[in-house]
Amino acid sequence: MLTFLNNFDHQLFLLIHHWRNPFLDDVMPVITGKWLWIPLYAILLFLIWRRFKKQSIVIILTVGLLVLLSDQTSNLLKNNVGRLRPCYDPALTGQVITPLGGGGQFGFVSAHAANTFAIATFLFLLSGSKKGVAQVKKRWGWFLLFPWSLLICWSRIYVGVHFPFDLIGGCMIGAFWAIVLFILYQKVLPVLK
Repeated sequence: MLTFLNNFDHQLFLLIHHWRNPFLDDVMPVITGKWLWIPLYAILLFLIWRRFKKQSIVIILTVGLLVLLSDQTSNLLKNNVGRLRPCYDPALTGQVITPLGGGGQFGFVSAHAANTFAIATFLFLLSGSKKGVAQVKKRWGWFLLFPWSLLICWSRIYVGVHFPFDLIGGCMIGAFWAIVLFILYQKVLPVLK
């Protein structure tokens, strides 16, 4: 079964990775980088402050802890599972294009996927923590963070540094920590009021 899943993951990677064009060749390395997203993070900080006022400091600290936990869990798994990134996998020699280089040797799970999906999940859960029609409308705005996270995931395959299952694993780690911290946030918030 593991051999089947590994082969499926390799084939899916090649299918996605080889779907290339000159525009994406220029854009995907920028999308996968950190600097492009600084304005988004600034906008998110502003929106959190605007929407949650007094609670915003606690929320921002919680998001910081969330990123730390998802990132470190990803790194722990990478180093202990030891699954090679596509660009280092001998079975894919000569088939992987890496415009940014390969990064570290191991790729399971993706920290990019874990971190972005953790932020998206936590903020989405947070936006629906109050009831009402107006709240449901506001929640859809936060839902847009999921396509952002998936775009980051796609870029990681495009630049040749992650298999699809690396990304799925990262998203699961991120969602796990987001749910845990959201539950803790809900329990701690009444104490802070």
